[in-house]
Parts: sequence; structure tokens; C-alpha cells
Amino acid sequence: MNPVRVLVTGAGSGVGQGIIKSLKICNYPVKIITADISPFNAALYRSDEAIIIPKVEELNALPLIIKLIKESKIDVVMIGSEFDLVFFSENQEKIFMETGAVVIVSPISTISIADDKWLTAEFLKNNNLPYAESFISDSIDEIVDKAMTWGFPVIAKARSGTSSRNVFIVRSADDLIKVWSSIPNPMLQKVIDIPSVQLNNEYTCSIFKGINGEIIGPFHAKRTLRAGTSWNIEVDSFPEIGSLLIDIGNVLEFSGSLNVQLMLGESGPVPFEINARFSGTTAVRSHFGFNEPSMALQSYYYKESLEQLMIKKGIAFRYHEEVFIDDKNADNLEPGMVKGVVKKWF
Repeated sequence: MNPVRVLVTGAGSGVGQGIIKSLKICNYPVKIITADISPFNAALYRSDEAIIIPKVEELNALPLIIKLIKESKIDVVMIGSEFDLVFFSENQEKIFMETGAVVIVSPISTISIADDKWLTAEFLKNNNLPYAESFISDSIDEIVDKAMTWGFPVIAKARSGTSSRNVFIVRSADDLIKVWSSIPNPMLQKVIDIPSVQLNNEYTCSIFKGINGEIIGPFHAKRTLRAGTSWNIEVDSFPEIGSLLIDIGNVLEFSGSLNVQLMLGESGPVPFEINARFSGTTAVRSHFGFNEPSMALQSYYYKESLEQLMIKKGIAFRYHEEVFIDDKNADNLEPGMVKGVVKKWF
């Protein structure tokens, strides 16, 4: 079997690196071609091949990216940056027709819902699923009135964004007025009613939908955050969460990975964010038996049927790692021309 040539975009991101790690332990022979807009990230120097691609919002991005996909003989494209999702979803068919490369991406309608936390809440509400009560208005007076009706604290957050950027727990009307103008495209969200002894009980969960519509999973894990990123992840069975994920998967049109973040409230699990893509804990899930990049190849490239997986229990701890490139500087560093070295510190 010839290796599948997989292009991973946004390779310098945490999501991109998770895809790469997962591909290295997947069930198929692969050649990993990493891509990023900058040469200054570790992933470009730990893959089989590496290329620099333009920002997707640039005027001639599409023909340039199609040219690079052709030149690199790419079979499958996996997206490691949320900023690339809309571009590749809109151009998925054109890329396939001109290059034969299969792009693993959800429909643009689903990406639009997942990228907007207000639309996410409205989608869950309209489908009679648990949701975090939310409110938007152009009037700060109406925002303050709603917060006072709910009772403080409340959450003020941007409708789009990741890693807890532009998310504030606000404890008074004065503080709400101060922070509101600093948030791009803001929304108000009611704090999920959870027991005080479980304030850190946030969960990151995933399901996977194959090309024939079959849903694999769910995978669910309790996590502790550091700087908006999952830092400690406990993988176990949480039956009160699993059925909700399947319910979401049955009403939302998506392809491949769907990541749901939620809190376990007094009345059960309450989702507050959906990501229609691979996520930052992709590599963790792969280690415990839920390898989404491998399933993507199996279903969308090889057209093989998927079966439910045996997921191991355990704990994952995150740590930082360096990639070293000796005898190079910023002026003569070329992705794909040199391999970085990873020291085995542990």
C-alpha cells in the first residue's frame, strides 16, 4: 500500500500538531506534508515534507494553494487552523475537481454555527437541547438589565474566538460596563448552574461522523484549563454526557470531527461551545483509542466502513517541548530542507 500524502494546514498550531501526532500512530502508511504561513514553527521541521502557503484571505490564495497541492501530490487535506475552515469548505469541491485531493471539512453552514457562540446557543435551543442562556443587544442598558435579571456573576465574551480569549467573568454592573466595549462582537451568557465543589468540571468531548453518516463515539474527558488550553485531561466514562453528544450529532450536519465543550450542571450537561473540526486534544484522544485523523483516512479516503472503538481510560498531562535546529538562522532557514531535533528530556 502506497503511503497517503496528507497535507496538514496550520501545522504550527496546537490543533495542527495534534493532527500530526495522530497521523504518526494511525492505521495507515502516510507521508505528512506540513503547511503554514510562516517558517517559524516547529512542525515544519518534524514532518516528511513542508511548504509555505499563503494566508487564505489573500487575493490569489486559491490558485496558489491549488498549485501547491498539485505540486506536492497531496491526497488528503486536514485542517489545523480554524481560520482556514471557511476557505476550504467553500472551495472543497473545486480543490477536489482540480487536484483530486480530498478535503476533510464540514459544510459552511455548520462552520458558521460553530464559529459563533450566539448561533451555537440558538441552534441548541431551537433543537430542544441543553444550552447556555445567552443574550445580545446593541444597547449597553439592555445588557446591564439582562445581567441584573439573571444575577451576577455573568459571562461577557466574544461571539467568536478560541482559547478563552475575550472571555470575562463579570461580578457587577460597573465592571460589565467597563469590559463590554473592549470585547469584539460581544455577547452575554448566563453562568451555568453547577455545584460549587465542581467549578472546574469542564469537559471536552468528541464524536466522529463518517462519509456514510455513521457516528463514532462519543469520547469524553474532564479537563483542567491553563491559559485557555486543556492542560490535564482525565478520560473516563461519563454516561450522563454521551447521549447528549449523539443527540447533537443527529441534528447537526457535519463531516469528520465534532468537538463539544460543556459543563456538568445541576440539571445535567450543558454545552457552551461546538467546534466543527479537529481540536486541541486530538492527540490525547488518539492515544486513548479515538484517532480521528485515522478515521478520516479510513472513511473519506479509503471509503471503508467505521466501527465503534474501544476507548481506554486514563489521564494525560501536557508539557512544552522544543525542536532544535543547529547552525541555522532566520535568514537561511528553509522548511522541508532540514530536520529539527527533539531531545528526550523525560
